[in-house]
Amino acid sequence: MAQIQYKFNKNDEYLTPPYAVYPIIKRLKANTTVWCPFDMENSQFVKVLSEYGFLVIYSHIKMGQDFFLMEVPECDYIISNPPYSQKGRVLERLYEIGKPFAMLINFQGIFDHKERFRLFKQNRVEMLWLSPRVNYIGMEKKANERVPFQSGYICSGICSNQLEFDYMEIHRKGEGANG
Repeated sequence: MAQIQYKFNKNDEYLTPPYAVYPIIKRLKANTTVWCPFDMENSQFVKVLSEYGFLVIYSHIKMGQDFFLMEVPECDYIISNPPYSQKGRVLERLYEIGKPFAMLINFQGIFDHKERFRLFKQNRVEMLWLSPRVNYIGMEKKANERVPFQSGYICSGICSNQLEFDYMEIHRKGEGANG
């Protein structure tokens, strides 16, 4: 098992609802391999991407697989919802890896950081703005209904344009399809 180099903050483990995965699917080539480096088997990224015919490789720090130390599996895309407190390090590593990626993150303060500004200035950055807001699922398995921040995907090599918009259809039971 890989040595665990970082610990989750209590605010890092918020699960992605299925409706937030659909907008990225239509931007991926069919029959490709996706690595979900912050996900376990029950993740909506793993479930939904697999359901749509993608070969999904998943890993998680709780399974002893440290994103910052592990060897990158053979894949076409890297897609996930990374730990919030590690988003800067995650983005740096993704650019080092050099594969197309899409990370679902809280947009609050994403550009208010000197190192991220430099990182985005030196590399291709794309934003997929989602509406309405993503109601993440807390560890008590309940969706947060009044999320105070806007989320979307920070990508590279995924979107045609550097800024794109997508509307998510949200159903009462937390299921949804891209509208």
